[in-house]
Amino acid sequence: MDIFNGNRKLEAAVMFALDWGVYLRHDLDEPIAPFMYLLNGDEKRVRVLMTEGDPIEYAARVLAQEKEPFQQFVIGIEGYLRDENNERIDAIIVQGFDKTQAKGVILGQMFSPMEKGGTFRKIERAAFLGNPDLPMAREKMEAPDYTGEGVGVNAMGMKYGDLTQYAAFFTHSNPSLIVDMMKRFLHAKVTDERADSFSGRIELVITPGVVKNGDFLKFVVLNAMVEERQAPPALSWEQRTGRKLRINVKHGEVGLLNEFELEDDGEPEAPKSEENATEGGKYAAFSVTQLEMEFNRIIAIPNARTNITALEDMTELMAEYKRRGLALPEVSAEGKPKPQPKAKSKGKGKPWWKFW
Repeated sequence: MDIFNGNRKLEAAVMFALDWGVYLRHDLDEPIAPFMYLLNGDEKRVRVLMTEGDPIEYAARVLAQEKEPFQQFVIGIEGYLRDENNERIDAIIVQGFDKTQAKGVILGQMFSPMEKGGTFRKIERAAFLGNPDLPMAREKMEAPDYTGEGVGVNAMGMKYGDLTQYAAFFTHSNPSLIVDMMKRFLHAKVTDERADSFSGRIELVITPGVVKNGDFLKFVVLNAMVEERQAPPALSWEQRTGRKLRINVKHGEVGLLNEFELEDDGEPEAPKSEENATEGGKYAAFSVTQLEMEFNRIIAIPNARTNITALEDMTELMAEYKRRGLALPEVSAEGKPKPQPKAKSKGKGKPWWKFW
């Protein structure tokens, strides 16, 4: 069931607003102010719904007086939901609508606030609460665009002893869509037909310079990883294989979560020689596996040929490979990393990192 009626733009807006409401509340000891987003293409305007009455009714009056064009709008409030014992639980509740669709969507996220227990924590996952009627006259539009921009994903598997580890790279400006795709990727690795050969090591890298709010990104990433690793598929995989999930998440070079260092099932692969580890340089202390993951991260950066940082990193990385007498990892003719080593492509043209 598609609760968003095929409207990917509305889905992105609602998911962001719900996460943003939770983020605003997590370090407060009082309720958040009701808010509304008005979206028109890439434009987004914010309205604070300060009223003594019902903020939803007030939002309808604000919309009727809005002068600037908009297609979607999302209303966020703090309220409560009832749990299975019929007890009231604090919640962030978001309603999202598109002017061209008769029905919207409501999501709610229960939480335990900081003022009740000293720390903030989400309770269960977001709940779908229904498809409410559009609170204004429906606008007729010929062939409205509901597609939205998907998350760019580039992923690969690499050997880790007799098992496989994964690295994946994500590009988008909406942190909520990024973490949703991360959870889907992690879910796939513990449930597909190759899950028993998965080592549990997985590195997730977010392209830098795209997401504007790094603190918000870190908040939703850490929450998402907790949710996914506590979900039944991940717990079942750990119980069946006897292995632990080890997740690293990076925003460019900034580490958001580092669990590889928690491993107790063997030492990481050492550099080729002690001399290599002491000569200095950005990558001197990297293991061969880490060098390969860094290589794959860099070549996955969009528009890397014009990205000065990417070019500088690749230059230094290539120098490290040369200094150790190692060959660069194999890639396809299109410049994409290969999941397994293969014969070198005979395709025409040079890869972007060798364009000089």
